[in-house]
Order: sequence, then structure tokens, then C-alpha cells
Amino acid sequence: MELCFIGGGHVLKGELDDIFEELECKISPNAKVLVVPFATDESRYESWMESLQQAFTRIPNVTLGLLHEKLPKEDMINMMEEYDVLYIIGGQPERLLQVILDKELTAAISSFPGLMIGYSAGALAFCTDCILTKDEDYPDTIILQGLELVDFSVEVHYRPESDDELLTLSKDRPIYALPDGSAIFYKNDTIHTRINEVITFKDGTKKNCLSQ
Repeated sequence: MELCFIGGGHVLKGELDDIFEELECKISPNAKVLVVPFATDESRYESWMESLQQAFTRIPNVTLGLLHEKLPKEDMINMMEEYDVLYIIGGQPERLLQVILDKELTAAISSFPGLMIGYSAGALAFCTDCILTKDEDYPDTIILQGLELVDFSVEVHYRPESDDELLTLSKDRPIYALPDGSAIFYKNDTIHTRINEVITFKDGTKKNCLSQ
């Protein structure tokens, strides 16, 4: 299993080009990518799929499928087993995690053998502590139980205005802050690749790191 954490950015504006250039090296031609849309409302499924269809055109013959939340649990698990990559989209992290819990999909996701890409809310969900820092959508910080795939947390759509809060929160766990257009790749208990600037908050200190 390999994980990609994407902080955010608009795929149609080219803000994810550097990330998809890296994904092009990791996703084989003819691969099947399953989009997990649970973080957003059904009315937005079509627009997400259109954007991702365009993003994945750089990888030859990639097939995109949609894991609709109205499917029975058994059908969802069977469908996941037919795909090479999971792409968990953004939206509301609490909604995403609740659907995964209600459908009893935690074990199936945790044992998925291929690449899993988390965009925004999807990236947050991979963590043990899914941290939602204060912003216009969340007047107070919320920490949800995530999927526990890694022992660190991420901050998506990072802005320096959150630094004081992240410094305090980092005393209990490392936090990788990802501005739009930035990402980290994780495999074998190691963050092995950073795309664009990634800011590390650990033990109450802040460190900026560039791509590697």
C-alpha cells in the first residue's frame, strides 16, 4: 500500500500538474482508478468525475469508476477489489468518515494493496487524528478519529494564519501542512516524496521543506 496526500488545488487550473506528473510515474497504463466520493453530496459527483477524467488523460487508457454510497456493502468491497487505485475526493471529512463507518469499509480500505490518493478531506481521513483547524467552515478545532493508516496528521489548504494552532497541536503528533498544489507520498512507514512546499510542525516547532 502506498498513500498520496494532496493538500488541495484546482485540477482544471493546472494547480495539480506537478502532483499528477508524479502520479504518472506510479500509475500504470490501463490502470483502473476508483473514485470514492463520500465526502460530498451526490449532486456533485458528475462535476468531480469530469475534472478527474481530464486530470487522468495524461496516463494512457486509465479507466475511472465511481463507488456510489448507495451501493450495498458487499458490492462496494467487490468493486474495490477490481481496481488498482483508490482516489478519495474532498469535501466534508466528517461525512466521508461517517459513510465509511456506516458501510463498514474501514477494513477493506486499510487492506487495499494498491495506491490510495487522498485529496483534501480524503488526505485528512488517512490519519489517526483527523484534524479540522478553525476556519470559515469550522469555528472551533475538531479532531475526529480517522482511518489510522499513519501516525501523523496533515493540514490541507494550509495557510500561515493557522501556524499558532498547528504549533500547539504538533506537541501531540507530527503535522505535515500542505498548501494547495503540494503533496506527500508515503510507503513502508516513510514519507519518501514531497511535491512542492511542505511545512512540518513537530514538538511545537515549524520547519519548511521543499520538494524531494
